[in-house]
Amino acid sequence: MNIVAIANQKGGCGKTTTAINLAAGLGEKGLRTLLVDTDPQGHASLGLGQRKQDEPGLYEVFALDFPLVEAIIMNVTAGVDLVPATISLAAIEHVLADMPKRERQLADHLQAVESIYDFVIIDCPPSLSLLSINAIRAANRVIVPIDMSLFAIDGIERLGDTVDLVAQKYGLDIEINILPTLVDKRTRLCRKFLLGIWEQYGENVLPSLIHSTVRLKEAVCAGQSIIQFDKKSIASKDYQELANEIIRRSTNEKPAVPAETPWLSSRIDAIEQSPTLTAPAVTASTQKSGLQTAYPEKNNGIGKLHRVELTYKNYMTLNLKLAGDFNDWVPDKDVETVQENNTIHKIFFAPAGEYQYRLIIDGKWRSDPTNPDQVLSPLGVHNSMLRVGDKYTIQALVPPTNPSSNHTMDLRHVKNNP
Repeated sequence: MNIVAIANQKGGCGKTTTAINLAAGLGEKGLRTLLVDTDPQGHASLGLGQRKQDEPGLYEVFALDFPLVEAIIMNVTAGVDLVPATISLAAIEHVLADMPKRERQLADHLQAVESIYDFVIIDCPPSLSLLSINAIRAANRVIVPIDMSLFAIDGIERLGDTVDLVAQKYGLDIEINILPTLVDKRTRLCRKFLLGIWEQYGENVLPSLIHSTVRLKEAVCAGQSIIQFDKKSIASKDYQELANEIIRRSTNEKPAVPAETPWLSSRIDAIEQSPTLTAPAVTASTQKSGLQTAYPEKNNGIGKLHRVELTYKNYMTLNLKLAGDFNDWVPDKDVETVQENNTIHKIFFAPAGEYQYRLIIDGKWRSDPTNPDQVLSPLGVHNSMLRVGDKYTIQALVPPTNPSSNHTMDLRHVKNNP
């Protein structure tokens, strides 16, 4: 039996929505699934139209040693049974505090249904309480849904530390997965958060992401999962894809996306297309070997643009791409690549201004090793800074012979051409 806890101490990140719809996705695939609502607010129960205050739920299971099987509501949606929560569960902390083995009460009760279910999905409360510890102690996987906000990201480390402590104390192997939720690909801020999350947490980030859509709220109002409410919606497809990924990982199959693949490159496509900007091939008169240079250009009908050329020596054997504020962080979007004489030239057009950017070298996102001008983003990631326009000075370096080396590089300052 695979037990998955859905946890995040921040509210409004899609935690309960994920618990409901992941369970529904697994049930829809013919896997017997039990959804356990450990949130005293009872939102997982409410979201499936099962708010029943007068019937036994998880509080009675803990406080009165009520048999778990007798608290289960059968077939709340296809293939899914439910252990409901009521407001009385808010008082369970004091009851658990006086119990022996207080951190493993839920795990012990779930053993009674081990032969019945393929998956147990636990909707945790939005706090690191004894209920949350019980859920983590019972689980072999913890999924952390995070919406595209700094508040959600801030809590990942603390939750991760809690999971590690529980795993070490009891000798458990608990995998932590991060699930981006409420994703709106049209916003630049959302793209930045996604790229930062992938770079910082790597393999822990699931290749599935959940789009922001009003259909999820409409499904809750109808007391249904999104798969039952609107199977053709984008959110339904997202959660079905998530269910497939969890099944693969739970059966020790290789994850759908290799660890070295920057999956966001293919998952986040541009919604608002910018005009296609092309640049002529680099000639002897324009080439500035070893330098990053920017050139003022004509208006081109969309405001004054500057021709920007970033030059990298000894990178010919590497898969080098460029992403930043100037192209919505989509690798090599509107960027022309010219290769000659063991040198790669990245050419694009942009209005005057300051632009953060990063290189993607063989699928790995990193700051530009040839540019010392860096800024710390809100996600704790260092981005390289490029200044374009007549009033700016561009700092440039002669790249090292080995792009991965840490040798001191020759720093130069280059004025924009008039």
